[in-house]
Amino acid sequence: MRQDSGIRWMIALALTGWLLSGVAVAAEEQPVGVRVSVVAILASKTSDEIDPRLKDIAKEIRKKDDGFKGFRVGKMTCKSIPVNAAEAFELVADQKASITVLKPADRDNRVQLKISPPKVGDITYTTTCGKFFPIMTTYQTPNGEFLIIAVRVQPCNKK
Repeated sequence: MRQDSGIRWMIALALTGWLLSGVAVAAEEQPVGVRVSVVAILASKTSDEIDPRLKDIAKEIRKKDDGFKGFRVGKMTCKSIPVNAAEAFELVADQKASITVLKPADRDNRVQLKISPPKVGDITYTTTCGKFFPIMTTYQTPNGEFLIIAVRVQPCNKK
């Protein structure tokens, strides 16, 4: 009887190891999350200095509102967010934006997000991987700069 229980124990141990190795492989195959980058941009109607990294977005924003002259980076943050989870991103001063990944990258490299920027309300949209999506807020710093949030998602599917 003792020899029989020892064999059962060894078989159970082997099966447990086999099952756990399968779980580890399955965990490695699952994407950890979507990498979300958020840039807090401060736009000025008085200063004409433009951070070189923002020249393209400055050009696009000026098409909508040519009153903005200067653009500078307030803060840049990157976080990995699992699908159906939310993360808070600190922007400038005491302002934060919450971002939830609703759907991971599809075959066309589009990710669906829900963003809750300050003083705007919730925005749900689908964006292309690797490209920044700007959101103009109505938040203004004490020195008169307006907060713009630019959001990008990674990684993209390989084609």
